[in-house]
Amino acid sequence: MKLNVDAPAMRRINRATVLHIIRNQRTTSRIDLAQITGLNKATVSYIVDELIEEQWVQEIGYGSSTGGRKPILLRFNANAAYAIGMDLELPFLKTVVCNTRGEVVYKQERMLDALTNADTATAVLDAIMEEVQAAQAATPKSSHGLVGIGLALPGLINARTGASHHLRGITESDWDLRAELAERTTLPVFIDNNANCGAWSELLKSASRKENLVYIHAGSSINTGIVIHGELYKGRSGAAGEFGHMTISPMGQRCVCGNYGCWEQYASERSLLQYINEAGGNHAAIDLRRGLMEQILDGAYADNRAYIRALNTLGQHLGIGIANIVNALSPDRISLGGTISQASTFILPEIERVLQYRLIGANKNIPISIASAHAIAVGAATHVMNQTIFLDETVTP
Repeated sequence: MKLNVDAPAMRRINRATVLHIIRNQRTTSRIDLAQITGLNKATVSYIVDELIEEQWVQEIGYGSSTGGRKPILLRFNANAAYAIGMDLELPFLKTVVCNTRGEVVYKQERMLDALTNADTATAVLDAIMEEVQAAQAATPKSSHGLVGIGLALPGLINARTGASHHLRGITESDWDLRAELAERTTLPVFIDNNANCGAWSELLKSASRKENLVYIHAGSSINTGIVIHGELYKGRSGAAGEFGHMTISPMGQRCVCGNYGCWEQYASERSLLQYINEAGGNHAAIDLRRGLMEQILDGAYADNRAYIRALNTLGQHLGIGIANIVNALSPDRISLGGTISQASTFILPEIERVLQYRLIGANKNIPISIASAHAIAVGAATHVMNQTIFLDETVTP
C-alpha cells in the first residue's frame, strides 16, 4: 500500500529523524547524518542549521578528516528543555524534573496518608498541582522551558482519551484526570500506565535502542511494560502488559478484576499480610495508612522471622509469573520496579531460584535487575518528550 505524505509532513518526519539520531549519538556530523538517513546533504544542512538556531543542537568543534575537510561535530543540547514526570500510586506521589535525556535535576516524594474515601479524588488533584508548582519553581532556565507534565498511573489507561479506569483507592470508574489537570495548568498533560513509563525509563539506560525488555511493576498491583525492538508495545486497545491478571492458580483467590487466581493476588503487596499470618506472625502493628513495604522491611531487617518468610514466599510467587513472561517473550532482560523491589535482598534470591527451575533453554541466562526508585516518574517525563519533541509515535529511526 502506497502512502501519500504531503511536503509539510515529510519535513516534520525528516526533522524528527535527524533530531533522534543526534540525540542518540554522543557526537555526529552533517556528513554522517546524510549517510545514515539517506537524505541529501542540502536537506540535512538545512535541518541542522534550523536545530542549531533553536538551540536543540550545538557545534562543538572539528572531527578527524578522512581525506577532505574536517567535519564539524554536532552534539545534542540535552538541557534545551525539561519535563515534569509524576508517579502516583497511593499513598505515594513521586515527582521529578528531567532534561531531554531523562537526567533528573529535581525530585520529590510525598506521602498522601491523610486521605478519606469522601475526598480522595479532590485531595489527589490538589496534591498533584501543589507538586507541579514546586517542580516549576525548581526547573532550571532553558531555551524551551518546560514542555509538559507526564503522569503515570496504575491500572488501565484509555489510550485515546487518557482517562483512567479503576484507580484503587481513588475511583472505580473512568476518571478524566487529564482534562481536570488541563483546567488548572497551561502545560500539556500526558497520562500513561505506570509500567509503560517504567519501560521507557529502562530503555533510556540501554546501550541499544533496539532492545527487547520487560519492566515489571510490583506494588499494590502488578503491571508490565513491554518493549519490542526498541518500541513500546501497547496492543490493539492500549491494554497490553496486564500480566498481573494471568492465572497462576485456576481455583485460587478471587481478584478485583473478577477472575480467580490472578498473579497479583499472590505476588503483590496485598498478599503480604496473608503470608505474615501463615508464617505465624502478627500484622496488627502495621498501619495500613502508611507505606506497607517500609514497615515490613523494618521488621525484616530487625530479624522478624515471620516478615522474612513472608517476603521469601512473595519472591517465589513473583518468580512463577516472571518465568511465564520470560518463556513467552524471551526478552533481552527483565527489570523489576515498584515498592516490592525495595525488598530485593529478600525476594531476588527466591525469584532466581524459581527461574532456574522453570525457565527453558537459553532463557535461563536472561538477567533480572532492580529499577531505580524514580524510574516510573522519569519514564513519565520521557513520555512527554516523546510526544512533544521527538515524535516517537511517528518516527522510528
